[in-house]
Amino acid sequence: MNTAYVYLQLYKLFDDSTPLPADCGALCGKACCDGEDSGMYLFPGEKKVFALLNPAWVRIERSEFNYTYNDVEKPVHIAFCDGACDRFQRPLACRIFPLTPYLDQTEQLHIMIDPRAKPVCPLSAGLDITQFDGGFVRNVKKTFILLCKNREFKAFLKAYSAYLDDFLKFYQ
Repeated sequence: MNTAYVYLQLYKLFDDSTPLPADCGALCGKACCDGEDSGMYLFPGEKKVFALLNPAWVRIERSEFNYTYNDVEKPVHIAFCDGACDRFQRPLACRIFPLTPYLDQTEQLHIMIDPRAKPVCPLSAGLDITQFDGGFVRNVKKTFILLCKNREFKAFLKAYSAYLDDFLKFYQ
């Protein structure tokens, strides 16, 4: 599977689909894009998109977070931006923010407000997911239903969900 192509197609779902029908960045001064520590995890295979596009505004680094697939430990990378990006070249995590995928103990996929967004994003602190644009939430769900068909992605999502569990203890 050409993962770069898959991600580029999924990105299109979010060209005109956002959490609210207005510019939510205007509410908070684009807090999710602010700061030197502001980075978004790249999903498995997504780094290939940035190797193709090679945007000048993004820096990709290996994170301390890893997952295991076929008994091999795989690194997870983070995309850091300089605060200004080409909206159509953003990573998937930026496009779906402040939502995130989550697998529960029975491996049921859920789309939820990312607990790490609570201190940064007014939407995540003040709204329930049912108050987000319905089309946006459906696009996020469709995206991760598709990606979960890939075994490596699902292995990543299991580890990522366990990682999120630590944040859920503090931000529920």
